[in-house]
Amino acid sequence: MEYIQTVLLQIEAARLEQASQSGGLLAELDEHRNFLRQQPGFRDLRITRSINPEGNVLVVVETRWTDDESLVRYETGEPNVAGIVNQHRNVIVSDSVQVLDMEALRTDMSWRPLEQAAEARGRLMLPLIVPFGVLAFVLLVIYGLSRVYLELGGSSAVGLAAGIAIGILAVAFYLANNPRAPSWQIAGIFVVAGLVLFGGAIWAVSEKDKGEAVEQPGGASPSGSPGAAAANTITLGDNFFDYGGAKSPTIPVTAGQQVTFTIENKGNGSHNMHVAPSDANFTATICSPGGDAPCSDPPLITAGKTATISFKLDTPGTYNFRCDYHATEMTGQIQVK
Repeated sequence: MEYIQTVLLQIEAARLEQASQSGGLLAELDEHRNFLRQQPGFRDLRITRSINPEGNVLVVVETRWTDDESLVRYETGEPNVAGIVNQHRNVIVSDSVQVLDMEALRTDMSWRPLEQAAEARGRLMLPLIVPFGVLAFVLLVIYGLSRVYLELGGSSAVGLAAGIAIGILAVAFYLANNPRAPSWQIAGIFVVAGLVLFGGAIWAVSEKDKGEAVEQPGGASPSGSPGAAAANTITLGDNFFDYGGAKSPTIPVTAGQQVTFTIENKGNGSHNMHVAPSDANFTATICSPGGDAPCSDPPLITAGKTATISFKLDTPGTYNFRCDYHATEMTGQIQVK
């Protein structure tokens, strides 16, 4: 809060030069500033004049004070602006002097410290918030997309990746052609992208949990007769096959008999199971159901998912099997007797 004494007066146009000379009214008012600086409660002195080229010159003299007591003490003492003006009546238009006491509801000087503190906080917080915000968004992108891709797998993941790439290009094209896009539009793009990624990650995790919670149906035992689920279950890990507690197992089956295995992917990566069509080498890089070589169905088993593989091997011998995506690490053998 500030208290202001405003003195209004007009100087005759013909006497403006006299008022501006040393010892004149304007010069004496300016020198009065040195006296004011020594007064308690004084804040500022402002002297302004009109710039009209013709006619009398309007002069406004303002003294600003921190409280009304300081202003009253100044007005009732000597010297003061009103007293200086009265000493130069010869250059002033008659009856043009007005003295007003006013109260400023808001001033730059009173609010400036608060504004400076707010600006300082903004300058301090922005360099801290922006890196953490960018890091959080990047981690959300990495985690969200990885979970969604693992859940989708196959051609669906490829289609999603293509859609995301097209979306990024579209946003980049828009921003490149609208360099002065409002900040709310830019913020909206990041908010929408973050919500989509967050929702996709939640969906992928819930689908994985749902798949793990559903009891997998039992199939025929390797001998072709019904048996316990564990007896015909092959487990996939990162990166190994497990059967009956043995890694890189040798699985016995009966020659000439149709067998079905349940395959459970308990790892984090995507895998498959490909059995060589004979006791020789594999004839395909990646197998597919219905081909010459026995292959898991579906051919890509994502994390937490289950597949089956059915085949009949007529000739006794040892048949290799592998994961086509980790061909040197994930291997095993089928022993036909």
